[in-house]
Amino acid sequence: MKTLIATMAAGVLLCLSGAAQAQRAQASRVHSKGHILLGVDTEFGIPLGNYADVNSVGGGAVLVAEYPLMNMLSASARVGFQAHVDRTVAGLGAHVNAIPVLLGTKYYIGGDRDGLFGAFELGMFDLMSSVESRGAGGKIVSATASDLKFGLGVGVGFQQDRWNARVNIHSQDLGNFGSAMMISGGIGYHFASF
Repeated sequence: MKTLIATMAAGVLLCLSGAAQAQRAQASRVHSKGHILLGVDTEFGIPLGNYADVNSVGGGAVLVAEYPLMNMLSASARVGFQAHVDRTVAGLGAHVNAIPVLLGTKYYIGGDRDGLFGAFELGMFDLMSSVESRGAGGKIVSATASDLKFGLGVGVGFQQDRWNARVNIHSQDLGNFGSAMMISGGIGYHFASF
């Protein structure tokens, strides 16, 4: 009788472990090679160093496409808009809004597209700057410019199912690497897969 109960218990455990393995395999196929994941990231940005003299904090949204190459590695594309509030110093107001168009990779430390990940991105930043000051007679004088710059960045984050949180540091102008540094962070959600 003890042998029969032990055999039945072993059979039940074997069936349960097989079902759990099948469920994990099915879940990994949803995020496996060949599926493009679409999502949106929120961003909150803080300029660093000299960049903070002419720009202030800002926020925005970024559309994300991610193509899993392996369980641990994905190719990514991010396009969005970051709006910044004015930085006013000695009667001079300025801000730099940005439209990032970035290509990159994400490497998941634990595999299976969950947990801690590192990211590397490079691409173009359309930097739209605006400066306002008081001219002769107290008249407000403003000037705007748009510059297309090449930049790059690195980040670290944590992925949980469809949600992620990440922190990035970017140089929005590789030609002036230290003078266009921005740290940003936010929360993202993958809403579709095809």
